[in-house]
Amino acid sequence: MQEISVEQLVTTSQHRFVRHQVDPALAPRAWVAGAAAVVENHPRWTGPAPGPQLVCLGPAEALEPLMARVAALHPRPWRITVEAAAYDALPAGWAHDAATRWDWMLTHEQPAEPTPQVGEVGGRDDLVALLDAGNPGSFARPDSPGVEAWLGVVEDDRLVAAGALNRQHDGTGQLRGITVLPSEERRGLGRLVSTALTRRALAGASGTASLGVYTDNAPAIHLYERLGYRTVHTFRSAVLS
Repeated sequence: MQEISVEQLVTTSQHRFVRHQVDPALAPRAWVAGAAAVVENHPRWTGPAPGPQLVCLGPAEALEPLMARVAALHPRPWRITVEAAAYDALPAGWAHDAATRWDWMLTHEQPAEPTPQVGEVGGRDDLVALLDAGNPGSFARPDSPGVEAWLGVVEDDRLVAAGALNRQHDGTGQLRGITVLPSEERRGLGRLVSTALTRRALAGASGTASLGVYTDNAPAIHLYERLGYRTVHTFRSAVLS
């Protein structure tokens, strides 16, 4: 195991998650061994964390001994994210029965269809009500750090769909908190918002758009695949303490 600077990791890593999601200004430590990496990462959308947040990347056979050694430094981190295929290799203090499973997806493809119905909605008073009604577990909120824009659809002065765009340190745009009012589902509003956000995301320096989606959300995954997104990593995540 070798501890290296996060700047060096971002510069040399072949993991696209590291290149697009790990900001050296917000990630204090990293450890590597072969094809495996463990990063103490503090993304802006979580706000101040009460303890270490660790992201574990690489094949299970390489991650298992690396995680075991890092566990001596962090016996029980606050939050853990690990490659789903390596979940059974977690140190005992890092496992959690309720760990969620989610896909991290990327695209470089520009959506073809226009989205004239979608505009900026970040200052609207009804944005919180929309999120509470349609996506109460969303990490993205109007006051979330790192949000570049909220885009949405307004009908008869009523916000019926919206989503946020975070701009990552390398210019990657990350889609977050995409929400449709429950009474307006199955009208294609989620696709409209996702398309508009993807267009804006791809305008960044990296020419890349990313998002995370729970693996049991088949309709959303199908929508994102139709927009050109492909799964790069499947993770499991949990707050441990």
